[in-house]
Amino acid sequence: MPVTKLATLLPWLFLLGAGGAQGAGLACSDFLSQLGKKPAYLVYQGCQQNTERQDQPFEARYAVDGKHAQQAEAYLRRAYGLPKLKRYCCAWDSTPHSWRDRRTGYGYVLLMATGETLVRTRADWPRIERFVVQVDGYAQDP
Repeated sequence: MPVTKLATLLPWLFLLGAGGAQGAGLACSDFLSQLGKKPAYLVYQGCQQNTERQDQPFEARYAVDGKHAQQAEAYLRRAYGLPKLKRYCCAWDSTPHSWRDRRTGYGYVLLMATGETLVRTRADWPRIERFVVQVDGYAQDP
């Protein structure tokens, strides 16, 4: 390759290399699929960045049919350490749980809950139409 062509291409090659070294960065996506083997009963609903919250997390939401809620809770406990859901007032809720992906260094906060429900026992969870799982992804420490 002639020196003039190399001199012309060198700045572009440098920029391409620098961009690749930086990494893609965290963006909205199906975080649970990216992090591991997400079961089919955790149905990805979408993601958006919440610019109104501190650190502007990416909020990925999932729906779980009540008949699969105990399986989903067990999976999230085993895979990510989610605390057991408890009944508070008129809904089932876990406390928010955070963890860090050791491969990327990104932090995540996980929550599983229902809306208002009259269901008072775990045995009756299949009567609840839908549970919601939210995974907040943070590019910087929350």
